[in-house]
Amino acid sequence: MREAAICGLFCFNYLSVYFYGMTSNKEGQPVLSSLLRSNYYYSLNGFRGISIILVVFYHLQLSDNYFYTTIFNGGLGVNIFFVISGFLITSLCLKEKEVTGGLSLKKFYIRRFLRIFPLAYLYIGVVFLLNHFYSLNISWIQFFGSALYLMNFSYFRSHDFTYYFSHYWSLSVEEQFYLLFPFILKINRTAFYYIIISIVFALPLLCTVQQFVPVLNRGIIYCFTHYFIKFQSIGVGCFFALMASKEILNVIWLKQTKAAGNILAIILMFGLRFDEFYTLKSLYVNLAISVITGYLILSNIIPANDWIFKVLNNKFLSFIGILSYGIYIWQQLFTGRDSKMLLSIFPNNVLGLITVPLLSYYLYERRFLKRKSKFTHK
Repeated sequence: MREAAICGLFCFNYLSVYFYGMTSNKEGQPVLSSLLRSNYYYSLNGFRGISIILVVFYHLQLSDNYFYTTIFNGGLGVNIFFVISGFLITSLCLKEKEVTGGLSLKKFYIRRFLRIFPLAYLYIGVVFLLNHFYSLNISWIQFFGSALYLMNFSYFRSHDFTYYFSHYWSLSVEEQFYLLFPFILKINRTAFYYIIISIVFALPLLCTVQQFVPVLNRGIIYCFTHYFIKFQSIGVGCFFALMASKEILNVIWLKQTKAAGNILAIILMFGLRFDEFYTLKSLYVNLAISVITGYLILSNIIPANDWIFKVLNNKFLSFIGILSYGIYIWQQLFTGRDSKMLLSIFPNNVLGLITVPLLSYYLYERRFLKRKSKFTHK
């Protein structure tokens, strides 16, 4: 399978570098590169900006031609978000663990709460009011599933489906993943390596076996692969954070290979059609795209005087990246097709997509982000 071959090529290259070229201290323990000890990671906001642009234009459905649907692919955008999330949170946790000698579970969950929950629940409250005044007929099950981050389960997604909460499946995947993530990393770093590798590579094998063994099409294996398959993308981000030693960064960053590698990665990323869900093909496409995204992140977090670094770190794209979480939450109000409200009709939708995330960030989100910074290790 083409996708599996592409993924295998990337993984073989970096696994070999990781296990045989990792930076170690005098005691032989792995250490982080000085880059990942910094308080700011270059290019990540640029990647977030690109991701949210893909998602918003995918939902707007301005055209159905091949070029538009290939470039503005919502599934690709969300996939990039997952990889960024896994990479960033793992890097920050590894930095905290190395510098302080441990990982505070309390601070970890407070940071997650202050970043995700306030805006997520504000949106639920706004939709609740809109549901009351505009009779949108959104069932209590949709509110319940969104509030408890269960929207990746088919019962909540399919039962009285509503577009207004359909994007909460991705928040559900992230919060479920990070429920257990810090416990494993805190207890044993080696175990964390193997668990992440298992998530990344065992899930495709389970799904492949499932396709050819009818008895496995239901039951525990089916539920695990069907509902938690996107753990794979977050796991790839974690995996690349684990690989971020100086040797690996130097290999990827070589000027002779970076430009060609980045161009090839971008072509592959958009060339692999990511337009199916819960199929064997989509599983391997998801894995290939996640690995390609991890490569692009790792090769562009080092400051460089090349075109892709400049694009990823330009002020406009970085600013969109800063607002990306708010845009992702609120865009569902302005990209739907509900005739009961005028929010999704031009020019109201454009005005809403610009003003609401801005107001949300500066008047609401930043208050919680300032509190969150108190629990972040510098």
